[in-house]
Amino acid sequence: MGGLILVKDFMTTEVISVKAETPVSEVVKILFEHGFNGVPVVNDTNDLVGLITEYDFIAGGSPVYFSPIGRILKELEKVKKDESKVKEAMRQMLSAPVKDFMNADPVTLFETNTLMEAARLFMLHHRINPIPIINEYGKLTGIISRHDLVKLHTDPAFWQNFLKKSE
Repeated sequence: MGGLILVKDFMTTEVISVKAETPVSEVVKILFEHGFNGVPVVNDTNDLVGLITEYDFIAGGSPVYFSPIGRILKELEKVKKDESKVKEAMRQMLSAPVKDFMNADPVTLFETNTLMEAARLFMLHHRINPIPIINEYGKLTGIISRHDLVKLHTDPAFWQNFLKKSE
């Protein structure tokens, strides 16, 4: 292997994912409870079908008023007129399925890509985070985030295990 660090050596394999029909409110809860920037969306056979990220909640389409946050801001402007309309709009947005906001064609990596290739993707695409890892059949097998790469600076256990594997 020549000491190359592959994505499979470093990715998180216990991935929290959601289904396309999962309500947006559940995704928001997962993002906040776990400190994630995004969550993969899979079908019943664990095929990756999308990715929902914090960015999708802000952008979620063009122009900005189509995004979830844009919708909230637009409704908040009406609060003086009719508070019940705001509450109803927020309820509808939070109960909407993830498929309405997810990126259905996310950037992915294979388990056999190198960690350097992952780092390069993060540098080239600033909005991407995390990156789902798939196998040759399109099944979700892991995930890698910018945070994971930062851990390289402070995780001596990883380096010890990696050096043992490559001997």
